[in-house]
Amino acid sequence: MPHPVIALVLSMTSTLGAAPSSELSVRYERPDSASAEQAKKLLKDSRVLKTGLRLPEQVKVVARNCDSPKATWDHDKREISLCYSLVGKVRDTIKGISETEEIDGKATDARMEGALTALFHHELGHALSTLNGMTDDDRQADLFAALTLTADRPKRVVAAAEARHLLAGHLGIDHLSGMEESATFACLLYGSDPARYGPIVKGGWVPAERAGSCAGEYNQVKSAIGDKVVKVGN
Repeated sequence: MPHPVIALVLSMTSTLGAAPSSELSVRYERPDSASAEQAKKLLKDSRVLKTGLRLPEQVKVVARNCDSPKATWDHDKREISLCYSLVGKVRDTIKGISETEEIDGKATDARMEGALTALFHHELGHALSTLNGMTDDDRQADLFAALTLTADRPKRVVAAAEARHLLAGHLGIDHLSGMEESATFACLLYGSDPARYGPIVKGGWVPAERAGSCAGEYNQVKSAIGDKVVKVGN
């Protein structure tokens, strides 16, 4: 019986969008609190929202104040929204985990950047799904996220897998919670280049018994939807 991810990929159909447009536009709303100001600074300093990817249509990315911590894709507005409160929640959770493990500041910063990079690319996955006329859900967004992250931010791949693994058991971390989802995401990242991303298996972020199938899972995803991921200069 094929793995659920492979079965999902084999069942996918899509329609091509228009020719790729210019890069995403990014806007930061004025923070309404000290915590939101810190979140804005973290996003800007880490350059999480900078990307060399292009989408089939113009897409806006807005970092903003929100009543609840979340990240969303609005197809009608062609807008990705990242709430400062969610960024703050990710930051505080990662910081707490690192303090418990007595991890130094540099490693903690890498984990934070990895978590926020994974979050942003998950939302890009939602955008790519609907802009290509495909059924949109979190699993499919993760498939796209694995492709876009490895193409766009290869140096953050290991940190993204680690951070998502650390956050998987924490409820309320929008789009980053879930043990099964974390393992599948890590498997796809590892499978994109097992030689380069060996630390993902060594860290235990993908089950050892599954590691041997990860390259096949990644190749299935790339074959099915890889032509929808466009890197500037390709």
